[in-house]
Amino acid sequence: MTDKSALAEAGLDESQIADYLASQPDFFVRHPQLLEQLRLPHEQRGSVSMVEARMERQRQRIHQLEEEITQLMSVAGENERIFRVYLDLYPRLFECRSPAELELRIAHALRERLRVTAVRLVPDARWCDLPQAQSGEQLEKLYRERMAGQDVYLGRLGREEKQRLFGDALVNSCALIRIGLEGEMGVLAFGSADSSHYRSGMDTLIIRQLAGFLALLLPRMVEHGHA
Repeated sequence: MTDKSALAEAGLDESQIADYLASQPDFFVRHPQLLEQLRLPHEQRGSVSMVEARMERQRQRIHQLEEEITQLMSVAGENERIFRVYLDLYPRLFECRSPAELELRIAHALRERLRVTAVRLVPDARWCDLPQAQSGEQLEKLYRERMAGQDVYLGRLGREEKQRLFGDALVNSCALIRIGLEGEMGVLAFGSADSSHYRSGMDTLIIRQLAGFLALLLPRMVEHGHA
């Protein structure tokens, strides 16, 4: 006779037993001998007692928590490293006299320390008249197709888009962020050879802060005619 048949003869089913045990958390405290008598299937050991099974689940959970803590510490360490790169960069941007110099200074810092393969600072030709500016039509197309009304895009670009922004640099993922309160000044673009370096869902606080910083510096340079 199967277990289910025996339960049926007794007028019970498994769900009733499960509900009863769930409603009586001290059941095994009142019947401690059952903990050693009841056996559960085990892949390596054939069967184990409920006490052993619970201890094994606790060990597995502890191991899982230890791994999660290690991952969190690793992420925190990496975030601190990235923060320090940008913190060191900001004072040096005050020394720049032109948008082109800003781009070079940012690119140098990020290539050396953050594995960023390309950096482009692209002013909007509708906002200023600089040699490196792109037409408003080209930028609007990029905003419409990639940013969908947002001020930041993280992910991949098509071949023509990459060529227009980064030239021949090896770029498999990128971050684009508009500059200015309305994004009117242009776009700052970062490119990485790693296809997963920039991806949807990443924290964008630091690059937003950098874009905000550039929005303060660029008008002064444009006003004084620095290219």
